[in-house]
Amino acid sequence: MELILAPLAEITSKEFRQLCYEGGADCCYSEMVSAKAITLKNRRTRDIASVDKDERKTFIQFFGSDPQIMKDAVSIVLEKETPAGIDINAGCPVRKVVGQGAGSALMDHPEKLGSIVKAVRSVTDLPLSVKIRKGFREPNYIKCALAVQENGADILVVHPRLRTELFMGISDFKVSFELAGILDIPVVHSGDIKNINDLKQFEDNGIQGIMIGRGVLGKPWIFDQLKGKEMSVEEEKRFMEKHFRCYLKAENLKWGHTMMRRHASWYSTGRKGSSEFRNGVFKPDKKMEETVNEIETFFGIKI
Repeated sequence: MELILAPLAEITSKEFRQLCYEGGADCCYSEMVSAKAITLKNRRTRDIASVDKDERKTFIQFFGSDPQIMKDAVSIVLEKETPAGIDINAGCPVRKVVGQGAGSALMDHPEKLGSIVKAVRSVTDLPLSVKIRKGFREPNYIKCALAVQENGADILVVHPRLRTELFMGISDFKVSFELAGILDIPVVHSGDIKNINDLKQFEDNGIQGIMIGRGVLGKPWIFDQLKGKEMSVEEEKRFMEKHFRCYLKAENLKWGHTMMRRHASWYSTGRKGSSEFRNGVFKPDKKMEETVNEIETFFGIKI
């Protein structure tokens, strides 16, 4: 069963994906890429859609509501990039995405979702996955899953919560099991997998992959842990050192500083004194040099 890094906005950059590959990920997904922004030649969006040649198996995820724009955006990106596959987002619950009729808003329109899949399928032979939810306001996952399969997708990824649930409560694992029994294409479950015990319920039920999202924050080595590997304190420190160093080399140092503080906060979770540490790191007007010193002192590392 493959262990996959979920697409996380402003998180699953090339740098973070590489760290997760080192931590045992079998496959990684990019941040969401706006199809419309690609067609409008937005430079920042184009950078998000970039995949390094040494990435093991990375899918680029696109979102949009217009089949033609989605088709054009994928074609534009594939002129320069060679990802392992393409993903269509039909699960994002964020208001600014849903407000465009994209993401989980597509769950209310399975025919439209199918037409988007068909349009993208027409311009690439790469593996094509589609990420859905349980539904928008009401469960609609079977209709959407069948539309996805019938129009040429190779993989279905399901996060079994309604859009109205956002990320609250425990996801409905039975939805993933049901879809695995209905569809002819592989089904990947996404949601609420944080330790090796969580994987036991996925044995012998047809699920062919597990996607890890929030569980990876502060633990890019979680994939190896889910495979049974124990991580030493020194190994964890080496991960953190490598991770923080990549932000010191960022072209945009303001962005690098922001990301350094975010990830430092996640790494500190559960550690003694983490609350005071986070308060200090996120103080206004904090300089990067000061942040580095506080991180080195708190974690006992050298960046």
